[in-house]
Amino acid sequence: MSCTNNDDNSEWYGSEGIVFTTAIQSRVSGNTWNANDEVGIYMMNAGSGIEAATAQNKKYIAQTNGTLTAAPGNGIYLPESGNVDFIAYYPYTTSVSGNKLAVNVSDQSNPAAIDLIYSNGTKGVAATTATTISLGFTHQLTKVTLNVTKDETIETLNGLGVNIKGISTEGEFNLADGTLTATAGTNNKDVAMYIDAQGTTATATAIILPTAASTDQTSLNLTFNLNGQSFTHTISDASIFEKGTNVSFNAKLSINNGKPVVTVGNATISNWTEKPGGDINVDFDGGTQPGGETVVLDESFATGQGSFTIDNKQLPNGEGSFVWNLGSFNDDKFMKASAYIGGTKYASESWLVSPLVDLSQATTATLTFDHAHNYAGTAEEEFTLWATETSADNWQQLTIDKYGSGFKFTTATIDLSAYAGKTIKFAFKYVSTTDAAGTWEIKNVKVIANGKGGGTIDPEPEPEPGINLLTNPGFEDWTSKLPTAWDNATYNTGEIVKETSIKHGGNNSLRQTSASGTNKIQQEVAITAGKKYRISYWFLDNDTKASSRYWFAMVGSDGKTINDINKQIQQSDYSADNAEWQQVTIEFTAPAGTVKMRYEVRTYRNMDSNEAGGYIYYDDMELVEIQ
Repeated sequence: MSCTNNDDNSEWYGSEGIVFTTAIQSRVSGNTWNANDEVGIYMMNAGSGIEAATAQNKKYIAQTNGTLTAAPGNGIYLPESGNVDFIAYYPYTTSVSGNKLAVNVSDQSNPAAIDLIYSNGTKGVAATTATTISLGFTHQLTKVTLNVTKDETIETLNGLGVNIKGISTEGEFNLADGTLTATAGTNNKDVAMYIDAQGTTATATAIILPTAASTDQTSLNLTFNLNGQSFTHTISDASIFEKGTNVSFNAKLSINNGKPVVTVGNATISNWTEKPGGDINVDFDGGTQPGGETVVLDESFATGQGSFTIDNKQLPNGEGSFVWNLGSFNDDKFMKASAYIGGTKYASESWLVSPLVDLSQATTATLTFDHAHNYAGTAEEEFTLWATETSADNWQQLTIDKYGSGFKFTTATIDLSAYAGKTIKFAFKYVSTTDAAGTWEIKNVKVIANGKGGGTIDPEPEPEPGINLLTNPGFEDWTSKLPTAWDNATYNTGEIVKETSIKHGGNNSLRQTSASGTNKIQQEVAITAGKKYRISYWFLDNDTKASSRYWFAMVGSDGKTINDINKQIQQSDYSADNAEWQQVTIEFTAPAGTVKMRYEVRTYRNMDSNEAGGYIYYDDMELVEIQ
C-alpha cells in the first residue's frame, strides 16, 4: 500500500502509512465497526514473532466501511523487500506489558468497549507486491443473552436489573498466540448485566470470559431484581460458555403467591457472528482461497461514496456540474446522479469510479449492483458501465443486463471473468443534455471472485439434500430497511421491522404490521421439477388486530404460476391468536415445469372486525430438498 522509498513510479497514498481493510464477526452493537473505534496493530518480519515487531502497537482508527487508517504519527510502512506478518486487536490500549493485555469485564455498561476481538491470520504479505492488506477479526470472549418476558402478574419489565456472579471478571490476553488466562479469585463480584427493557420484554446481555480461560468459573448465578423483589437462578453447567459464542436463554418472570418466580429455559448456543457461513476467509492480495469465494469489493453507499471517486468531465461548451451525491428515500441510502436541478436540465458527464479491484488471483468474477432510474431519453445511453485494466487505462463499455423501469430498484449482474488475472477499475457513467437529464440511483455494489459468485455457472449445480435453500432465513442480516434477500420492496410490503426482543431463534425476527390491505414477505428460490421439498417456518400471532397465512407458489420458466398443488401450498383459513410460537410444516413435490418457488407468507388485518395495526412475527424460515 505504501513504502518508505518513493520514486517517480510509486503510487503514494499519503504520509500516514498502510490503509487496512477488515473482515469482522458481528459486534455487540451490530455487524460493522463503530466510527472511531481504536485498534492496535503490530507488524513483524514473516515468521519472527511479535517480540521482534518492527511496528509495535500502532493506533489505527476504524471507519464503518471496514477500513482502518492510522492515527496521527502511528502510520505503519511496508519495508522495501521481504514478507511481513500482522497482529491486531481491539479495544486499543497503551497499557500493553510483555505483549499481554489486561482484560476486565466488571463494567458491562458499554458492551462494545470490552468486546475483545483479535486478528492473527494475515501472514507472509509480500512488501513489493501487496496492494490490499486485509485483517480478519474474531471474538475472544463469550456473549450471554437473556431474552426476558413476563406474564400478566407483572405490569412492566421497565426497571429490571440482572446481576451475574461466578464469572471471572479479570484476565490476561497474550497477543503472541491469542491465549486468554483468567486471574484466579476474581469470580466473586456481582456484575450488572446490560439491560434493554421495552415494557413487556427485555434483553439482558453480558460479555464474559470463556470457560476455558478459567478454572474458577464453574457455575453462574443470575439475580433478577424488579420492584424491590429478587430471585436467584443458578446455571450449573459453565462448560457451555465457549469462545466466540452467544449463549442465549429465555427467561419468563412472574409473581406466585406474592413471591417472584423465574423460569429459565435450556441454553441455545449459536455462533456470535450474524453472517451465514461463519468466519470470513481473509484475502491478502486479492486472490481466493482454493475452491472458495472471495468478496473483493462490497459497498452499500449507506454512509456516503465510500472508496469510490467522482470524476466530472468538462464538456466542450463549458457546461458540466457535480451530479453524484448521497441520496435517500424512506431511510434507503444510495448514490444518486441527476443534472435536473431547480427545474433546469444541464448538460453533464460524470463518472462514479470504483477503487482498485484486484482480480490477479481470480479465475472468474461477477459484479452485481442494485439500480433504479427515471430517464428522459434512452436509459442505455444515459446510464452506462465501463471498466479498464489499470495497467492499460483503456476504458471499455460493459453491458448492463437489467434496467427495469421507473424508480424500482433492480439487480444487474455483470460477468467480469474477462478481467480475471488482472487489476481493474470500473465506473458508472452518467450523461445528460439540456433536453434530457435523467436520474440514476445505485446501491449494494459487490464484486465476488471465484466460487459460486464468480462468473456464470451453466447449468446451475444441484442443491444438496438437507441444505436450506433460502438466503438469510432467520432475518439475521438487514439492509437499511429490509432483511437481506427479502429486500425487494415490491413483494415485501407494509411496515417491516427488525425485532430483537421477540424471536424464535438467533438474534432477530421479522415483525410485520397488519394494514387495510394484504402485506407480505417473499423470496424467490430456484427448485427442480419432480424433486421433493419441505417447507417450515415459525410465526407468532398473539394480536387481535392481525392474522397470518402462507401463500406459496410454483413458477415456470415463462414466469407464470403453475397451479397444480395450490391447495397444498396455499392456506384457505387464517391463523388464530396464540401466546406461543407456532410452526408450519409442509412437504410437496414440485410439479412438472417448475423452475422456482415463490416463498411467501402474508399478514392481514382482523378479518372479522377489520381492525388493523397489529403485529405478526416471523422467524426461522426453511426450504430444503428431502430424500
